[in-house]
Amino acid sequence: GCAVALADKLETLAGLFGIGQVPTGDKDPFALRRAALGVIRILVERDLPVTLKQLTNSAFASFDPKIGSAHTDLENFVFQRMEGFLRDQGYTAIEIDSVLSMRPGQLNLVPRQLAAVRAFMQLPEAESLAAANKRVANILKKNEQAGGMPVDADESKLVETEERDLFAALKRTTPVAEGLLKAQDFTGYLKSFAVLKAPVDAFFDNVMVMSDDASLRNNRLALLHDLRTAMNQVADISRLAAQ
Repeated sequence: GCAVALADKLETLAGLFGIGQVPTGDKDPFALRRAALGVIRILVERDLPVTLKQLTNSAFASFDPKIGSAHTDLENFVFQRMEGFLRDQGYTAIEIDSVLSMRPGQLNLVPRQLAAVRAFMQLPEAESLAAANKRVANILKKNEQAGGMPVDADESKLVETEERDLFAALKRTTPVAEGLLKAQDFTGYLKSFAVLKAPVDAFFDNVMVMSDDASLRNNRLALLHDLRTAMNQVADISRLAAQ
């Protein structure tokens, strides 16, 4: 029954998006918003382990190649409906944004990811880690605009005590976090990074990231990139920082 319902709704969505008949403003003559919400509810309430991309690809594949390719538009539309669905479930805009901004593959996992975010935010270390994550995101964004992003910090190039301590703490924490993530223990995954508060704070207090020495600067940027990558598999923690 779920398979038939999904096929029916996705065929309607893909077909009409493919010919440009998308909802505009209050107008939705083909009830596409309701169809998208139906897809979301089936995936979430039945806890179906299938990705949205798999579903949209299959839906568009059933049509003649002449139909327009609107995969991204359709997926964005579903995520917009997902936002409203989650607001109705009692989650805040910030919580939802932190998870949906990552464009999660499986929608059935999103409620568990949101529960993990909420649990993480109850930790005394959460506010500081979120603020640090936002600072890291801003630094990395500026560097990307300058053209290039160093990755995989080289331990042999770490000079200051605080950057060595952060590297060591991240190296200890990451395998534990990865194991929890693989087991879909999203709450445990996020909470595992609480131990990084002290080394992260010390790093920003005592280490000049944008050093005049290009080798030091690139290695420190790589360390921050590694930190952000490790911490942001379930949600974008930087979006939880106070505005």
